[in-house]
Amino acid sequence: MKAFCSLTTVICLLTLFSCKKGDQGEPGIDGNANVVQYNLAAVDLTAPFATLNIPTTADTMNNSAWYVYLHYQSLDRWYLVPGNGVGGTTTYRVSMSYVSPNAVIYIDKTGPGEKYDKARVVRVYSNKQVNLSVNTQVRGISLDFSNYEAIRNYFKLP
Repeated sequence: MKAFCSLTTVICLLTLFSCKKGDQGEPGIDGNANVVQYNLAAVDLTAPFATLNIPTTADTMNNSAWYVYLHYQSLDRWYLVPGNGVGGTTTYRVSMSYVSPNAVIYIDKTGPGEKYDKARVVRVYSNKQVNLSVNTQVRGISLDFSNYEAIRNYFKLP
């Protein structure tokens, strides 16, 4: 048994010390270093609309996906907007523009609105953009979507 343990120890030591550093591999995809979370103060959405100002560049704004959350303290819940707020009586929608030096997120509403104790914005920056064209082929037929009459006739609308 003692010989077996000694042999195992020698093999482990040889394996450990015979390793060498290999060549540098290809870089992998970027991880969540491209994700930034912005935490903001209270948002009063009983007003007609609210704005959230996020300091960034126009390029970053245009090349990112943006997610907006509102926190309702009494229930300790986060609500994703666009969507319904607490109680379902208000529907929120989100739009944005760039006003130097901020990406400005506008939260508009339909309904009475509520007061939220904090907001969170998550920005996911895109490392790669792929531009695609709109496919104007409908069931193999070329259809001009800029021509209302052509669409009306194709779908046999009144």
